[in-house]
Amino acid sequence: MKNGFLILLLIAACSFMINSCSDEVISSNPNYKLSFSKDSLSFDTVFSTIGSTTSGFVIYNRNSKPVSISSITLANGAATGFHMVVDGTIPANNQLSNVEIRAHDSLYVFVSVIVNPTRQDNPLLLKDSIICITNGNRQSIQLQAYGQDVEIFRSKTIHNDTTLSASKPYLIYDYLAIDKDKTLTIKPGSTLYFHKNASLKIAGNLKAEGEQKARILFRGDRLDKLFDNVPYNYLSGQWNGIQVLGAQSSVSLDYVTMNSGKTAIHITNPSATLSPSVVINHTKIQNFDSCGIASHNANLTLWNSEISNCRSGCLILMGGNYAFVHNTIANYYNDIYAGKRRDATPSVMLLNSNNDKHAPVPAPVSAQFINCVITGSMPNEIMISDTTRNTPLKYSFDHCYLMSNPMHSSFIKNVLWGNTRDQLFVRSTINKDGYYDFRATEESLLRKKADIQISRLPAFCFDMNDIYRLWENAPDIGAYQWQGK
Repeated sequence: MKNGFLILLLIAACSFMINSCSDEVISSNPNYKLSFSKDSLSFDTVFSTIGSTTSGFVIYNRNSKPVSISSITLANGAATGFHMVVDGTIPANNQLSNVEIRAHDSLYVFVSVIVNPTRQDNPLLLKDSIICITNGNRQSIQLQAYGQDVEIFRSKTIHNDTTLSASKPYLIYDYLAIDKDKTLTIKPGSTLYFHKNASLKIAGNLKAEGEQKARILFRGDRLDKLFDNVPYNYLSGQWNGIQVLGAQSSVSLDYVTMNSGKTAIHITNPSATLSPSVVINHTKIQNFDSCGIASHNANLTLWNSEISNCRSGCLILMGGNYAFVHNTIANYYNDIYAGKRRDATPSVMLLNSNNDKHAPVPAPVSAQFINCVITGSMPNEIMISDTTRNTPLKYSFDHCYLMSNPMHSSFIKNVLWGNTRDQLFVRSTINKDGYYDFRATEESLLRKKADIQISRLPAFCFDMNDIYRLWENAPDIGAYQWQGK
């Protein structure tokens, strides 16, 4: 009886070993095909010589037997600039042979692309494919990228008057600096990409001459996506911003879009007698990790413009003279993709000193707001800090919508005091319908509340999008005029 049991046990063990071995036999069954997590990989614009980020896909063997991939090959080899890494192996000549995948197992393939100079101004479409041959079955993953030549500036200082055309984009590493008394002119339609922590430093003068149909763009250089439907451009803090350093600098921005940096415009001027001149028109400053405009002792004019979603305030003004007409200042900052929320800084701060209790430095400030909206996610979006009672601090608000505790002054008139429940804009959040949109809705409280006498002036009669403000003979508060359905 005991011997019989041992014989049965031996037979069972042998049977298990035979079956286990048979599971490892590579199948040549032509019905066994591979599955892929994606059928194509698409890279957004890739700058020539710089290289893309890495993307990838998974190859699955969903069959009950192991299979061998006879070959994994880039169809065009290295000709198009694509490169692959297969399960941790960099294949010679972009080709790998006899790659085994066990039953119900998988392997990863990572792909990148380096684009050779295209010697043309417009983006060049590049195509290739990864071909897998398994048991006579030919399967492929399509690859696509747009190669773009760029002019690269690395720690460059402009020592002569210079003009940048829109023929090709510009990529800045570290900084692009404008020397004292020199002028950089940027033509309509130009795009300046800034690498991480890069800046535009102005000791001289800047003329950004955008147009409604050919805006100038300042942004970070990540053109890929964080997720399938989320571009990296939604993440703030990707580049430093513009730094105005000269006490006598002249800066003009017309039809410019700036987004996703740290501080959009930082004006640092210790002089009490000289002030840089900054004029900003039809410009959008959006999604900054610190501040929209931080200014110390400047003469600044801003009109027909939007400053929105800045983690540490949209406007911080310490000393200087400021005029704001027909602007939308809206702070609903919430960088959900980076896990960052706005801090306790209100949208607008006016200060007449450096706020140092031990060594206060006076900074006389004057600020005028007309036909502007100042709002955000906090119940009080304005702070006026008069820390030195003998230093001038002048301000006025006329025909404005203000998210603030009511203030009483002869310099505050025709003001709508806001409530966080007010519905003003098309979209003040990121949701399934799209990105932030600070145009007024038809039912918005901003509608038909602006001072028409100001709106009639030539500088203000066209809104951010060049819509005529007087088409209803009743202009709206803010940068945008409702244009009808």
